[in-house]
Amino acid sequence: MASEYKCTQFTEALPEPGTNEAENSAVSIFITTIVQSYRPYYYYSLTSIVVFAIFANILIVVVLSHKEMRNSGVNITMMLIALCDFGCSLTGVTQLFLGTSINYSSFITACTRITVDYLAICFHASSLYLGVGLAFCRVMSLNYSDKNRNEKNGMYIEISTFSVANGCAFMKFSLFLNGFCFKIAPCILMLLMILLLLRRIREGKKSTLHNRNYNQEKIDRSSRFIQFVLVVFLVIEFPQGVFNFIGALFIIDYINYFQNLTIFFNILSVLNTTTSFLIYSTLSAKFRKLFARLLLPRYITDKIYMKSSTVAVQQVVLSSPIT
Repeated sequence: MASEYKCTQFTEALPEPGTNEAENSAVSIFITTIVQSYRPYYYYSLTSIVVFAIFANILIVVVLSHKEMRNSGVNITMMLIALCDFGCSLTGVTQLFLGTSINYSSFITACTRITVDYLAICFHASSLYLGVGLAFCRVMSLNYSDKNRNEKNGMYIEISTFSVANGCAFMKFSLFLNGFCFKIAPCILMLLMILLLLRRIREGKKSTLHNRNYNQEKIDRSSRFIQFVLVVFLVIEFPQGVFNFIGALFIIDYINYFQNLTIFFNILSVLNTTTSFLIYSTLSAKFRKLFARLLLPRYITDKIYMKSSTVAVQQVVLSSPIT
């Protein structure tokens, strides 16, 4: 496959697919085996996650756009992240309809696939950088508060001549750029923000050790919430950036073998669009209460929150001595 493009890489490439050497290569056998084993379930798993992500992000926007939730900058930013994740979900649905083949029946279908792929990258990167911005705003606010207290005759999408010129230099650059700008860079920024948040929280606890109040506890809760969001983003996105880096370093093996593993990373990308809903549902009692009030029948919410709001009061009778 890659031999016709005359690509170069730093190490000796794996045998070309379909050759006798490839049939005896442990790496090629391993990749082929796991991809072929998972491929029959790929569309089912991807479809279920995408459908869940669409409804989950719609629910997040509905709840967070409510008046009593809009008074928090964290909620506003998370709503924007949900909108970006919703865009990712829609592009995922479109990709499911278009399929994974590079052979398309019309020019319009081929252009649609390219457009959808670019939109998916834009929405996904926007979501990650919003997460970084969320953490940055929290760090700055803590600093501030601390100082102040398949068809034969169809259309084909092929690798362009420009991409494979000079030993596939442009293709390598694209993989590096995509991996660094849209994956590695936001992950590094997230890691730095997590460390800064932990530092600011420790300093805040020391300064308010003898004067802790409700507002400080509220700040701690929102900071822990942001930390959790960043850690989830970091765990899901960093492997995808590393994968792009590896693809750029070993471009021949990427074209021949590694790109087949993108079906697994597509699942990670779509899974990331569901994290906001899961995190809010798990960590935010206010979100759960408003969610239930807006979307569940009245008699159900009354039963749920009547039990949790019931307070037992013990009556003490004081009797005066008879004189």
